[in-house]
Amino acid sequence: MTLIAIGGAEDKQGAMDVLKAVLAEASGAQSKVVVVTSATSYPDDARKTYIDAFKQLGVDCEVAHIENKAQADTPALLSGIAGADVVFFSGGDQSKLVAALEGTDFMQAVLQRHREGGIVAGTSAGAAAMSALMVTGGNPERATEPGEITSARGFGLAPEIIFDTHFLNRGRLPRLFNLVAAHPQKTGIGLDEDTAAIMRGDGSIEAVGSGAVPIVRQGAERDDFSVTTLKRGDVFRL
Repeated sequence: MTLIAIGGAEDKQGAMDVLKAVLAEASGAQSKVVVVTSATSYPDDARKTYIDAFKQLGVDCEVAHIENKAQADTPALLSGIAGADVVFFSGGDQSKLVAALEGTDFMQAVLQRHREGGIVAGTSAGAAAMSALMVTGGNPERATEPGEITSARGFGLAPEIIFDTHFLNRGRLPRLFNLVAAHPQKTGIGLDEDTAAIMRGDGSIEAVGSGAVPIVRQGAERDDFSVTTLKRGDVFRL
């Protein structure tokens, strides 16, 4: 039941610590990886990027680009997910990703594989879509203004979490504060670029990569927040 949420722009040519951590949670170089590029508008580029990156790590990944629900439920795609050790959602537009896959047999196969122990990972849009309450937009500089932050329904793989990506890189802390204030039952998790939160079934969260993973929770008052910032190797238990 491991989820790996990545803040985007993970290193794909150098040390590749985040991608190595994804494989380490599965079966290492023996992992069967399916990369889903439905969020991107540049599927050919994304396909080549991930094939090259995983090949450097000894893995021949499969890539599925699904643009709409009609394309999602082919037997070959469903069979591929059923045997996957890792399903990896690329970046792009999280609304586009959810629109293409929500309610499909393909997504049900992903959820079933996850329940069976398969790893689900996502970067940028792929991480944002893991939340039940999915951030879709909002200028962080105006995050306190009513209606400035926009959200929609995500896949709900982490129903009590709100993920916000490219976090400190784009100054999104005020946005996450206000989302948590509006939904105090949720825990906000910020994800810097080239950084991941590994969420395991025992409730632990481990940070990997070059940046930080701030965890935001609301206290007794609306403007009272607790923030725990994880760096590489730190572990926090929800």
